[in-house]
Amino acid sequence: MANCKIVFIGGGSFHWGPQIIRDFIVAPELEDSTLVLHDINRQAARNNQRIAELLKKEAGARIKIEVVDSRRAALKGADYVVLAISTGGLEAWRLDMDIPDKYGCRQTIADTVGPGGMSRALRNIPVIVSIARDMEELCPRAWLLNVTNPMTTLTRSVWRETSIRCVGLCHEVFGFLGYVKRAFKVTDKDITFNAAGINHCIWVLELGIKGKDGMEMIRRKWRKEGYPRKDIVAPLLFEVFGYMPIWNGRHLSEFFPHFLTPESGYGKRYGFLDQMVTVKDRFASMARQRQRWLGMVKGKGLPELEMGDEPIVPIIVAMETNQPYHFMANWPNRGQISNLPLDAVVETRAVAEAGGVTPLASGPLPEAIRSALARHVSNQELIVEAAVTGNRQAALQAFVNDPLINNFEGAKAMLDELLKAHAKWLPQFKKTLK
Repeated sequence: MANCKIVFIGGGSFHWGPQIIRDFIVAPELEDSTLVLHDINRQAARNNQRIAELLKKEAGARIKIEVVDSRRAALKGADYVVLAISTGGLEAWRLDMDIPDKYGCRQTIADTVGPGGMSRALRNIPVIVSIARDMEELCPRAWLLNVTNPMTTLTRSVWRETSIRCVGLCHEVFGFLGYVKRAFKVTDKDITFNAAGINHCIWVLELGIKGKDGMEMIRRKWRKEGYPRKDIVAPLLFEVFGYMPIWNGRHLSEFFPHFLTPESGYGKRYGFLDQMVTVKDRFASMARQRQRWLGMVKGKGLPELEMGDEPIVPIIVAMETNQPYHFMANWPNRGQISNLPLDAVVETRAVAEAGGVTPLASGPLPEAIRSALARHVSNQELIVEAAVTGNRQAALQAFVNDPLINNFEGAKAMLDELLKAHAKWLPQFKKTLK
């Protein structure tokens, strides 16, 4: 059994916390380990510790669950660090939605690209770099497993600014593969695939279903039966590009804003309007989640004692046991995608085992897809530079270059208003904001 120290920063999260903690508890390979919960909200971390103890008792597990208030004390001697944070929380995200909307820039989720995604990166990057620098001193050989958005820029900032090995984790591809399994009544063993891109705009380049051309099987099925759901953004892009984008219109539309126009009813024509994350809906959803979480603290509605879909625990188990685990990794490009810039963070298949994480080569992207992603790759580098150095000009260049922002004067005004609104989270821009 592994005997390692795992630190969960954001360990008071009522969204991520219970499910990640549950996964650690049900992994027998890790039951001699210690899971340390750290959060700026001490009571929230204590609540998740209470949920953990209830789950441990039910499972008969031995893993230790501790709460440590000091981040540096928590990190000392860690083998793995899990990161799930949101600098500024929902109130900051509200501004990321509302301010661009004033300038005619409609967003669907505002956590990856567009003004909201870039603003979120400017807040989160200094925090994650600070954590990674603490890790260099206190646990230099530890792995940083990040589920925080924007995935690409945060992962890039750690690799650019520190020596810490950081992998970004997302589950979008497996949502699509779940559809394939249901639609064709097959299992994981029947499916082979190659997928690549950047986070929240990944493309299935090859798909095999029981040795047959899965892409063609999907085309025939859709021609015969129609598209499988109201959200038709991915199917329409599939028709144009010949490869399947993953998978939800609310993410894809921020990369291809043709779907977010007044003429389309801001997504209504394409069926993903009900997926748009409005401020009102997000606050209501989080209030419901919080109430469920408070019920869990009292032992009501605890998660089922079975491994969930998140890759965090399987990756750690694979590294500790040398039993290979395949997943999708956000990782610096070392040639996995041969026609995107080196060091840019890309999302491809990878394998975790005792030696760590090895990303797998996907080959080149088709030119039409490469050109659509290249603009965002450049923007993400500009945003990392701006977040690390406080360079407003780099941030402005990224705003002007983002396809979701179609108003030049509005881009400048929008950026300045976001910087001022989030000033307490942006010390690197202190001189700019005077």
